[in-house]
Amino acid sequence: MVTVKLMGGLGNQMFQYAIGRSLAHDLGEELYLDVSFYDMIHVNATARHYELHHLNIQGKLFTPGFISKYWKYFLNFIIKRCPTNYHNYVIEKNLSYSPIIIGDKKNPYLDGYWQCEKYFKHNEDLIRRDFQVVAPQSCVNKRWSDIILKSSSVCLHVRRGDYVTDSGANQIYGTRSTDYYDKAIAHISNYVDKPVFFVFSDDLEWTKTNLSIPYEVHYMDQNGPDEDYEDLRLMTQCKYYIIANSTFSWWGAWLGNYVDKIVVCPKNWFNDPDMKTDIIPDSWVKI
Repeated sequence: MVTVKLMGGLGNQMFQYAIGRSLAHDLGEELYLDVSFYDMIHVNATARHYELHHLNIQGKLFTPGFISKYWKYFLNFIIKRCPTNYHNYVIEKNLSYSPIIIGDKKNPYLDGYWQCEKYFKHNEDLIRRDFQVVAPQSCVNKRWSDIILKSSSVCLHVRRGDYVTDSGANQIYGTRSTDYYDKAIAHISNYVDKPVFFVFSDDLEWTKTNLSIPYEVHYMDQNGPDEDYEDLRLMTQCKYYIIANSTFSWWGAWLGNYVDKIVVCPKNWFNDPDMKTDIIPDSWVKI
């Protein structure tokens, strides 16, 4: 079996699932999802919960019976700081892509963020199928889907939330400037005739006040914080993308399947330009 630790919000969970699902498929093994992170108390951290059940995923969640049966194996998760003594524990070395070498090791347990498509690109069709939203679409979102699919739709995502309120997250990620969005909008408008912008954000009032979009624009305010899967589905139906340094909008753009798709993203994913990451696909436009 292949086990992957899930942590963070929906975008992070999708990266973690993708590497686990791809590896399990390659090895011909079953995939298990360790969701114990969401039962823990994380002081001064953004509240998160398991969200993959809205998607067409194939992994099995841990149950108390499973953990009891494999308690020795589960100790491996707890004593993860001593991986040399537990040959099946695979921890992410850094944020750059590094091939996963399993060799003859049994029951790999993956602990990390794994934010790079190279981990699962060779199984892209499989991942796309698993990440179809299976929750029924509400009537109001269905109406927006129709508008998005019929227009030269541009998904524009602004991530603020804990990137603003959490000092730790703000120091690492920060928020992308209005200058970034101005340049991104100008880039899209050079290639797209009559673009129609659909703005997704956890702070729509800020976007209305601070972003200048000289085209038809719609603010996606119909979904609450527990309905981000609805926003994700709408994002994937757009044709063009301006994303934030956010794994959530990364997946919205990556899952979009318009043949002439354009994705504009921040060239610096982190505040510190020296922090290396392989999260940005080669075909995306960096500004």
